[in-house]
Amino acid sequence: MSTNIVAATIAEAQEKPDKEHVLHRLKDWQNRVHALYDCIEQRLGDGYTYDRTGKHMSQEEMVQRTHLGSNDVPQLDILTVEQGGRKVAELRPRGLWIIGANGRVDLIVMPRSGGSRLYMLLDHSLPLSGETDWRIVRPSDRLHQPRFRPEVLSDLLE
Repeated sequence: MSTNIVAATIAEAQEKPDKEHVLHRLKDWQNRVHALYDCIEQRLGDGYTYDRTGKHMSQEEMVQRTHLGSNDVPQLDILTVEQGGRKVAELRPRGLWIIGANGRVDLIVMPRSGGSRLYMLLDHSLPLSGETDWRIVRPSDRLHQPRFRPEVLSDLLE
């Protein structure tokens, strides 16, 4: 496998999908996303409440091409963050098979000042490498992709 995330994801997209491989990737995706949420909850601390009852289930092309049923596909939590009974952030898994990333999670922030802001969290780690390299990206500045540190989230909520 390539050591370049763009080359690795292009190569994977061109392969004939294998059901076992797709399931392995989906389970790895679930583990990485849930570990990200655990880290966020730990860093933000007790000043917030967390809800993971919302679920996301991949219906991406790779899942469809391997004819996986809804009972086969691992569900990913949607993380809602509240403070004082007010929703301040939501993290929604968006997609696993993305050229140039090992998955994307949308981060919607509702700061105290009002409105909402969308950020993308992109994992730049290689598929099935056992690592993560989460980057935070503003849709208006996709070239700037600093590492995501969960403590930055509290700054975004201000």
